[in-house]
Parts: sequence; structure tokens; C-alpha cells
Amino acid sequence: MKRQPLRRSLFSRWVPPLLLGQLAILTTLALFFWYQAQSAAQTLVLDRLATLQVELRAALQGPLLERNLPTLEEIATELVATTEIDYLAVFDAAGQRLALAGRVPYPELPEGKPLAALKRLSVTLLPRYHVLLPLTSGSVQVGYSPQPLLAWLTTFTQTGLAAVVAATLFALLLYLAFFLRVSRRLGVIETTANRLAAGDLQVRAPEGDTDEVARLGSAFNRMASEIADQLTQRTIAEREMEATLAVLEAEHAQLAALLEAMRLGVLLVDTQDRIVFANTALRRLWHIPAEASLVGQNARDVMRLSDTLCAEPDHFSQLLLTVPGTQEISDSTEIHLIDGRILLQLCFPVRDSHQRLIGRLWLYEDITRERRSAEQLIYLAERDGLTGLYNRRRFAELLEEKLNEALRQRRTAALLLFDIDEFKQLNDTFGHRAGDALLARIASELTAITRSNEIVARLGGDEFAILLPAYQNRSEPQQLAERIIRALARIPFDFDGQRIGITVSLGIALFPEHGSNPDELVVAADIAMYRAKNAGRNTWRCYSTDAFAAGSPTQLNWNQRIEQALAEGLFELHYQGVFRLDGTLTHVEALIRMRDPEDPTRLVSPTHFIPAAEKSGKIREIDRWVIEHALRTLSEYRDAPRIAVNLSGRTLSDPGFAMWLENRWHQAPPHARRLLFEITETAAIGDLQEAIRFAHLVHKLGAALCLDDFGTGFSSFSYLKYIPADVVKIDGQFIRDLTQDESNRLIVRAIAEVARGLGKTTVAEFVEDQETLDLLKRLGIDAAQGYHLGKPTPTPPQCRNSAGTALSHP
Repeated sequence: MKRQPLRRSLFSRWVPPLLLGQLAILTTLALFFWYQAQSAAQTLVLDRLATLQVELRAALQGPLLERNLPTLEEIATELVATTEIDYLAVFDAAGQRLALAGRVPYPELPEGKPLAALKRLSVTLLPRYHVLLPLTSGSVQVGYSPQPLLAWLTTFTQTGLAAVVAATLFALLLYLAFFLRVSRRLGVIETTANRLAAGDLQVRAPEGDTDEVARLGSAFNRMASEIADQLTQRTIAEREMEATLAVLEAEHAQLAALLEAMRLGVLLVDTQDRIVFANTALRRLWHIPAEASLVGQNARDVMRLSDTLCAEPDHFSQLLLTVPGTQEISDSTEIHLIDGRILLQLCFPVRDSHQRLIGRLWLYEDITRERRSAEQLIYLAERDGLTGLYNRRRFAELLEEKLNEALRQRRTAALLLFDIDEFKQLNDTFGHRAGDALLARIASELTAITRSNEIVARLGGDEFAILLPAYQNRSEPQQLAERIIRALARIPFDFDGQRIGITVSLGIALFPEHGSNPDELVVAADIAMYRAKNAGRNTWRCYSTDAFAAGSPTQLNWNQRIEQALAEGLFELHYQGVFRLDGTLTHVEALIRMRDPEDPTRLVSPTHFIPAAEKSGKIREIDRWVIEHALRTLSEYRDAPRIAVNLSGRTLSDPGFAMWLENRWHQAPPHARRLLFEITETAAIGDLQEAIRFAHLVHKLGAALCLDDFGTGFSSFSYLKYIPADVVKIDGQFIRDLTQDESNRLIVRAIAEVARGLGKTTVAEFVEDQETLDLLKRLGIDAAQGYHLGKPTPTPPQCRNSAGTALSHP
């Protein structure tokens, strides 16, 4: 145990040495006075003796020479009586005493001693001096007693010593008073400091500005105030820190719980690649045992335990825990495992508040299902849902790509277009299931007939296309056309016990002979196909310029008619109501019609000119015309219901359509902005990303979106997850024979339940009777449309003009 030092006060430390010093000074002064007194007495005595010698010589010299003894006696007696001489003996030259006066006996002094020798005999202050003084004819011995002088010297010495003692005592008293006062005041400051150290922050020392101790108290009080403020701030800071630590601990616990609950594998490492944190998902993804200790281990060593699970270990070792280049955030890296799983690796830097790198955060996600779903979505976006062949959008891309390639390489290409003769009648007779089955069978035959480099697509409905990217001679496309026609005619297609004969009409267009770009080539092939139909069907025709003289309703004819209708205002809108099942009107659908230029009293059905418009791209102009006139109708009739307009896939893919729609939308008055945009499921599947972007634009404008012809694709429900549609319109093929077909009822019920769960409204089209309407109510459908509820009319139902007159009712 360390020995504590002895505590001593300032008084006990300094007063005793000061007292001893004062005593030493007093003793020195006393000795000094004593010595000086002796020296002064010695000097005075010697001076007096010298004077006395002169006086005695003057008084005794004469009688001594005369040997007048009585005179000598008389003089000696008188001198003893009147001076400080105790005795006086006169001797002649022979040493014989001639006279004696005063106290006797006297000491015998050696003869012949000079006065200087006598000084050495009187080194101390004696009560009497015995001096032998030589005269001219003898000598005289004198006993000299300087009592008055000694008395005065004694008194002087005592007075001086008393003054020194008094001064010394006074100084000691002053010292004692000073030290007592200073030590007492310093003791108060000490006590105050101890109380402050003990936690009494309110204690204060006496202060002032009269002396250093008072100023020390003031300085101490300022220091105490600052300490109190600092302690208060520190206490507040500690409390805030404790509160912050509590919050941080809670957040840390929450974050740890969140990280543990995540499906993502989380790996946090420091700058030395040592593991700081790893969650349960990381162990599960990499098959690391739960009991294995990871924290503090090298991340690479731990992760290499899973090398055997990787499909390509060497490639894997180059990718795992590697940040490529100087990127702070690594690109996503896919790691393929031998069990078929795919892990996505991401890296993020971890920095402190000073932006110094303190580690890295690695994230791992099992994207196997997402990758397969993405591949499926890509497949669905490029393929026809029924036949598995390329769809119209993807075929258009491939057509443009292959034609550009053929143009660069100076090769030829061929396009074959065909459709099924009397396919609509087959659908109406045997139902859509029979038509779908036939389309799927035809797709299977085409896949078997064509070669791997030939591209086969279903453009929509019963229309198919085959692209030969290259051929050596003109007979190759014709031979392929012959094979297709013969193979399809031999298909043994039976339905409900009836054998159905299949014939097709096929057109051929050659590149670059019949068209220098995809649109021209498609028009040429379509014209050739119509020539084949006019030739009796179940045959093929190659495009030739003499088709213009045929006068048949070819693709070119329809393009001219569409341009004429747009220029002369021959298009018009009819409106068919969509009703809730309680009978109230929810909105109307705008249906386009065209007046026949040759007979304005006759309306042309859109089934005749819409396919041609879609092929030529004129559909984009038609869609804009429909939106323009729908907005005009809503502006004219303030109480008109919401109007639904149909948009084609070509319009959705038009890069300038979104900007045009926004500009036209903001030009319309606010009460007219009540459109419902309908896009078919086929168009949405054709370009899923474009459909999603358009849906967001529609919602941004405050309009609504309807997914039309829903159910035609075999994975329709998956699109509801990605396309934020407000309304789902069920395809009519499920509604026409709903009362007779149990499978259709199951499909419609499933669509209604899924749509309701996703917060979407369902609409059934082609409702032709009350029995179907009642069944839709039981199946949970929200609204219906069909001739049973109302036919299309030129004016929207429940609209009034500015005069307030009702214009139309279904």
C-alpha cells in the first residue's frame, strides 16, 4: 500500500524556520553589541590612560625632581580623592617609592613596561586597570577604575539589546499574524475546493480585489463557475449520450432483427476482409453450417467453403468478393451454382462520418425464380401466347433486322403471309376453343415444315408470316409456299365428331424486288395474299404490279380509303354503354365507324379497315383522331359519362405518342379529361415495358386504364401483377357460351376473384341475354357490355346539350 504523504499546513511549514532565523539574528546582534561595547570601553580606557599619563607627568614631574615628598603625597592624595584613580604610587628612577595614596596593597607591576604593552593586558572589561606610567625621573603606578564609563556602556548595551529583542519580537508577531491570516484564508479556499471536489457545485470562496489571496478567491470562484457549467453540460451531454446510446441500441437490435429476417444474404466485412456480421440468410444461401463461427474470420476463406457448390469454381473464384476496377459500388454479378440456383452479388462501401472507408457490405440474393420469370416474361413478350410462335412486335423487329442484314450483304429475302380461309365462320360455328386448337395445330405444322433459319410468326387472329432471310433462287419461297398449303390441307382436324377441312391463302413478296423496307414488303405480301383469295383460295400468289388493276379490296386499297376518310372526315364515333349489374351506367366505349366514300349512307365495319391500318401504320393516325373527338365530345357534353377509347399496339410503341397525348390533354378543359384508355392484352404482352410506362402516364394524367380482351393469353394473370390497370375487360370468347360451358364459368370466376383481390373492376363484353347477365352477377362480375344492354349509338347515353335537352338513351 502506498504511504500517504504527511499533510502540513503553511503555518507549521514556515513559522518555525522563521522563528529560528529571528533567534539567530537576535543572538548575532547581542554578540555584536557586546563585542562593540568591549572594544569601545577598551579604546576609551586607553585614551583616558594616555591623558592621565600626561596629567600625572605635569602634576608630579616637578615635585619628583625636587624630591618634595610631602607635595608628592599631597598631590597623590588629592588625585585619588578627586579622580577615578584607586591608588597612586610614585617611584623615583631607582624604583624607590616616594609617595603612596589610595587603596592598598597594589600589585607589583614589571618595570619598564611601555603603555602599548599595557593595552594587551586589558583585553577584558575589568573593574580596575593597573598601569605603570614612566615619568622623566621616575615612574608612577596607577590603579584606574572607570566605573562611570562602564556603567554608561552597560546601560547602552542593555538598551540596544532590549531594542533588538523588542524589534525581533514585533517582527515575529507580525509574521505570526500574517501567516495566521494568510493560512486561515487559504484554508477557507482549501475547504471550498474540497467541497467543490465533493460535488457541491454551489459553494464559493470569499473574494475581492484587495490582495492576492482575495483575488485568488475571485479566480477560484470563476473557475468553480466554469467547472459547474462544464459539469452541468457534461451531465446533460452524458444524459443525451445515454439516451442516444439507448436509441442506437434499440435501432441496432431492430436492424439486426431486420437483417436476420431478410431473404437477402448480408455479409459485412472490415477493410481487412474480416467478417463483422453475417445473417442467417447468408448461411442458408451458401450452405454454411449454423454452428460455424464467422465473425473475425477472413471472408474469402469462409466463402470458399462453398466452392463445391459452384458450377464453375475457377470462374467463381474470380468473381466472389471482388470489386471490379475502381468502382465503389460493384456491378451486379451472377454466380451460378451447381444445384441450378443463381445468386446475385452486390457490394457497397461502408464509410464513417469523415467519409473514410471502414469496410464493405456484400449482398447476396437468390434470383433463380426471378431470372426464370424474367426469361418467361421475355418469352411471353416475344411469343404468341396461344401458338408459341413469334408475335407481331417481335416479328417486326426481326423483319427489320434481317432485311438490314440482307441489304448490307446484298442478299435477297422473302416474306410469306397467309391466313385461314373462312376462319371467322369456323369460330362462329364451333366456338373459340375449336379456333384456338386449330391455330395451335397450324403452328405445330409450320414449325415442322420450316427450317431453323426461317422465322415463323403469328401476327394476330388467323394471320401468319414466314420470313426467309436468304434464298438462292426464286423457286425456294414458292416451294415453301407449296409445302405449307399441302401440309395444312392434310391436317386431320376433327372437332365434336366433325372433320374440318383447312385451306389457306398465301402471298409472297421478295426483297428488295417488291419492297425496300419492311412496310413496303408487308404491303406487297398482303396484296399477293388477297390475290390468292380472289384466285379461289387454297393457293399462293407472288406479288406483281398488275395487282393494282384488279380492283379488289387489297391492302393498298384500304390504305387509300383510310387516307381519304381522314382527309374528308368520313370517320365517326359510336358509343356503347357499359353498365353496372344494378343497371347504372359506369362509362361508354367509343367505337369507330367509316362512311363508305362511294356510298356515304353505308357504314364500314372496323373489322375491314383496322387490320389494314395496323399493318400499314395508319392505325396511329386513327387512334389520335379517336382521342381528339372523344375529348371534343366530353367538352361539348358536360354531363357525359367517362369515354373509353381503344389504343393499338402500334400506337403504344409510337415514341411521339406520349408527348402528343400530354399536350392535347392539357389543352382540353378540366371537365373534359375523363377518358378511359383500353389496350388489348395482346398489345400489352407484345411490349410489356411500354405498356407499363403508358399505364403510369395514364395515371399521371388522372385518366384510367382498361386491359381489354383479357384471358386470351395462357398466363394472363401474371400480367395483372405488372400492368397497373384499373379495369379488366374479359374476352368475349368466355362470355358468348358462358351458360353452356362450365370451364368458361370457372375461368370467369377466377378472373373476377383475382381482379377483386387486386382492387380492379371487371367488365364482361358480348352479353347478349338476361340469362348470361344473371350468371355474371353470381360469378362476381362488376359490369357488363353487350347488345342486351344497349347497342352503339352516335351520341353518348345520358348526354345533354347546352340547352339541357336529353340527346340519347340506349
